[in-house]
Amino acid sequence: MPDVFIAFVREERAPLCAFLRARGVGPEDAEDIAQDCMERLIRYRAHDTEELRLLLYRIARNRLADRGRSPQSRNHLSLTERDGNEEAASASPDPLRQAESGQMLALLRQALFKLPERAREVYLLNRITGMSYTQIARHCGITAKTVEKHIARALQGLRKELGPDPLHNDGDTE
Repeated sequence: MPDVFIAFVREERAPLCAFLRARGVGPEDAEDIAQDCMERLIRYRAHDTEELRLLLYRIARNRLADRGRSPQSRNHLSLTERDGNEEAASASPDPLRQAESGQMLALLRQALFKLPERAREVYLLNRITGMSYTQIARHCGITAKTVEKHIARALQGLRKELGPDPLHNDGDTE
């Protein structure tokens, strides 16, 4: 299992750095953040690669959000104005929203794993890693048109599985 994790980390480093740079992070900072993300991912090394990819990009998004909340971005406030209350408020979303997010994530994960393997892979590469259709085509050894078809198939499958309001479907299965 460690060899699979090491291969995953090596394979995902460049796309992760590209993902970070596409969001305005400089090359050196992107490398630093990518390294930090990989280190944080180690505790999940026993998970399969699809879950690792989801976790890796979730960690990266969180790191980007943390940068936006850094003390440097709040320098205009005096010490008396910064009593830490805003940090406590932002760190704990309301319980209903938190529960719905957890439920939605579980439903989405189930729906994703019902997709054909290639459609799921292409969808995640596009939506999670931010790769373009051309990049995905090169990465997977397929054409951009095939990538487009896999994305369409994935979206259709997710719509079918999740429906218009997946958290409030009153037990309807179809």
